Amino acid sequence: MNRLTLNTRLLIAFAVLLAGTAASVTFFRRQQPLPCRDEMEEAVALAVKMFGVIEQLKQERNIVSDAHSNVPYDFMIGDEWTEITTTLGSLDAKETSTNPDFAALTVRLLHEAGISGGEKVGVIISGSFPSLAISALAALQTMGVEPVVMSSLGASTYGANQPGATWIDMETALGREGMKYKSVIVSAGATGDNGTGLPPEGMAVIRNAANRNRVDLYTPENLQESILRREAIFRAANISLLINIGGNETALGGCTHAVGIPNGLNHEMNHCDHPDRGLISRLNEAGIPFINMLDIKDLASRYGMAVSPGTEYAGSTNLYSTTTTNRVMLALILSVSLLPLFLLRRRK
Repeated sequence: MNRLTLNTRLLIAFAVLLAGTAASVTFFRRQQPLPCRDEMEEAVALAVKMFGVIEQLKQERNIVSDAHSNVPYDFMIGDEWTEITTTLGSLDAKETSTNPDFAALTVRLLHEAGISGGEKVGVIISGSFPSLAISALAALQTMGVEPVVMSSLGASTYGANQPGATWIDMETALGREGMKYKSVIVSAGATGDNGTGLPPEGMAVIRNAANRNRVDLYTPENLQESILRREAIFRAANISLLINIGGNETALGGCTHAVGIPNGLNHEMNHCDHPDRGLISRLNEAGIPFINMLDIKDLASRYGMAVSPGTEYAGSTNLYSTTTTNRVMLALILSVSLLPLFLLRRRK
């Protein structure tokens, strides 16, 4: 057998190998519904019901966003800028976050973390993503998991930054309609978790919101005080997992490592020993996993959810199912595909 002929046959054998591999991937992989799919769909339905409560609240108070968004739940989006706006935020991210499928995602991640009914989960809510907060609480209520909720009222652009519809206004309205949970700590948020950086008019808005909803506004001296108090409450409650929604400084921390905290469900992360490291890091040091919901477009992309949804939310492609492979048939196909190479090697 001359060299050219051998090379040609090797190329043919390689092509057969590639074709066999492609066939194995195409024909022996399938989408399998997740065991918790019914629970995920139930959580979505509850989130939609809760969204309706917020719509009614804003209608009663004649509150309309200046964002001019076209998403189905556009009433969940706040204004571009108000007295209690803390930082710049992406309108696209806020629109993406209004997808109630985030309730289904929360159920999925809780199951993946091994959380079941009867356990306690810490929840840190900033005013920046009220839709995500509602979706997460809907998921926890559906699963029968008890949340220990802490919230802050400052919000980034297009969040819950409308003076008559702060997060605590939403929480109160939801409580009247059957949501079982309320915040054990309500703070102003912003720098230091005490409203530093907000104008006096903004602090007045936040104090008025706390007063009309009959909650005590927690105003720590500094960030470290707030972190330590919250940590003590979470540890005393013996939480099994922490959910962070948005960019509250007590959750992320006031040190350089904060920007590197991974998104989504995580069982461990790199830590630092800075005194202002946040609750995610401090609790994870003790082995408590966390779900970080901050880079919303990243989370949506991972699970095939609509990013910048426009006028409707496309069906989430791989949120409710997982891909399984028939390993026996895969091994058989690969073995047959490799056979020409084996035979050519013996002849050579």
